[in-house]
Amino acid sequence: MCMVKKLSIYIAFLLLASTVFSCMGVGQKVVDWMSVAEGDVKVEGEYHFLEEDGVRVFLPLSFKRYSMAEYQQTLKSKLPKPEADAQINNINQKANLDGELYIYFDEESGSTCLVYAIPYMEISKRDAQLFLGMMRTQTENLLDASSSYEKITAKYVGYPKNCIFKSVYKIASEAKNFEYYNALYFVTRNSKTVAFQLITPVGVYFDPFIEKLEI
Repeated sequence: MCMVKKLSIYIAFLLLASTVFSCMGVGQKVVDWMSVAEGDVKVEGEYHFLEEDGVRVFLPLSFKRYSMAEYQQTLKSKLPKPEADAQINNINQKANLDGELYIYFDEESGSTCLVYAIPYMEISKRDAQLFLGMMRTQTENLLDASSSYEKITAKYVGYPKNCIFKSVYKIASEAKNFEYYNALYFVTRNSKTVAFQLITPVGVYFDPFIEKLEI
């Protein structure tokens, strides 16, 4: 399977969750890690070991690891039943993708960070550009007429065997009264690839945490 095809499969599942994620406690509280700005050298957080993959991710202190059952219960408690059922179905589909899914949730802000240890992919700058085009098309197909999205930033740093690819979108709906941010990161290094999906109530600068990933 070609690299772009592999990316398209993962991006479809990553974006699908964001289209129904509107009310997952989003907007409850803006916490300290959300004030991190570009240029900040030191950030507070802790490492979490991904036991199935020998990888350590660095996340803000307020993020806690959730089991699938715990996260599903959180969805049920924070979302109306139709949205909770849709999210539970989606997270179950993600768990069936190749690789391992690790779930982290920040109760204070309602933010979710999903970490995927996925099959190794060398990602070139051209792959990243094609990936952005697919993201735009798939987002347009997934969002309903009352919702809108805006690309905030997209960046590729490195080369195919050692790179970070980042894209951030704002998704909003006046009719449904929500606004949130969906950040996607793909990191390839040392013959491993890790993907992150971060969903937050406000725009955040998460790069310093991603850069501390230990593969």
